[in-house]
Amino acid sequence: MVDYKDLSLKYRFFLRSPYFLYNKLTARIYGKELIQIRTTGRVSKKERKTLLEVIGTINNAPVVIAGFGEKSDWVLNLRKNPQLEVVWTSLNYTSVAEWLNEEDAIAILSDYKKRNPNLVKLYESLFERSWDKFYQLPICMFPEIK
Repeated sequence: MVDYKDLSLKYRFFLRSPYFLYNKLTARIYGKELIQIRTTGRVSKKERKTLLEVIGTINNAPVVIAGFGEKSDWVLNLRKNPQLEVVWTSLNYTSVAEWLNEEDAIAILSDYKKRNPNLVKLYESLFERSWDKFYQLPICMFPEIK
């Protein structure tokens, strides 16, 4: 699997560019495709913001995948403290991360592939892995706590 630090500057820029423009005011422009989560740093205890692609929904809760695997900082932060703040479309809410089982992960990824075949090809190339193996990566959902 490819590590983020091994990507060329071109790919890093592509992956990070929306991050600089995403906030509560612009979230509606991006629609349901992107989500910003605010986690607590596992070591620093500081607030950490991460922008992720929403790959699907389960019961209206956004589902995301850690393309860079278990070593992603946001995954490590949520494994230590699963409570987070979510900014998605016009919503701003508190959630507790719920990690998907293999069956749900495969179903979400299958649906995503049908909706986004060109992106799937890009991700397979970028991450050097078959889409059929992406279910092995951490996939979670962020249901709203009421």
